[in-house]
Amino acid sequence: MANARPVMLIVGAGPGMGRAVARLAAQRGFDLALVARSGGTLEETAALLREEGGEVLCLPCDATDNAAMRGVVDAVIDRFGRLDALVHSLLPPHLFRRIVGMDDDEIEAWRRSVEISTYGALLAAYHAARPMQAAGRGTMVFVTATSGLQSYPAISSHAVGKAGIHALMQSAASEFGSFGVRANAIAVGVITGETTKTRQPHEDQAVEADLARAVDASGGALGRNITAWEAAEAVLFLATDASSGMTGQIVVVDGGRLFH
Repeated sequence: MANARPVMLIVGAGPGMGRAVARLAAQRGFDLALVARSGGTLEETAALLREEGGEVLCLPCDATDNAAMRGVVDAVIDRFGRLDALVHSLLPPHLFRRIVGMDDDEIEAWRRSVEISTYGALLAAYHAARPMQAAGRGTMVFVTATSGLQSYPAISSHAVGKAGIHALMQSAASEFGSFGVRANAIAVGVITGETTKTRQPHEDQAVEADLARAVDASGGALGRNITAWEAAEAVLFLATDASSGMTGQIVVVDGGRLFH
């Protein structure tokens, strides 16, 4: 017998956005399945969620492994009997380097970063679609970044990976709509938090200047960067029936830096 509570699968449930989404979803009545590479990271997140009530299933794995992701979705269905929402919030390592300054090793790191973003999103969508299609309902939310809409110097791997997810999301929305499944994305700007507070200066002064401009909040209409909780609220909106008329859309949450 299927769970009475809705079930959300979060791919990329470590510190930051994934954890903020998980905590908010637990507060809103979801049972949760969490995916990250590190089992320790997942247990840290799960400990916070159990304070909110509901069930938590931790599934450490490589989210770019096809067989592993098939096993993840099978485990979710075995445990809960349903899958209502997928949130893909995987954050690969990015190469912060201008294109003309890359060496051969950095070219390979660039390729891997983009692959993790786009292929990881494909696997999540592909495997989550199976039970959603069978149920005739479901939502997918891909957490991306505003760099996928407008890039800046020295962040091309980040930008290309996120833009690829946008294209994948829109393909999924157009293909999955006929069986009642929606797909949207949230393009997040710079999030104020530990990452921005502890960012170490880049050894290349030109790249450091590029990155400093990218995190400067003064250019936005609100005059500040956003919080993980503000972004998580947008994810929950897209993951629930509050957004039932929306699919194939990219929602920007960035403090008003990019009007889209």
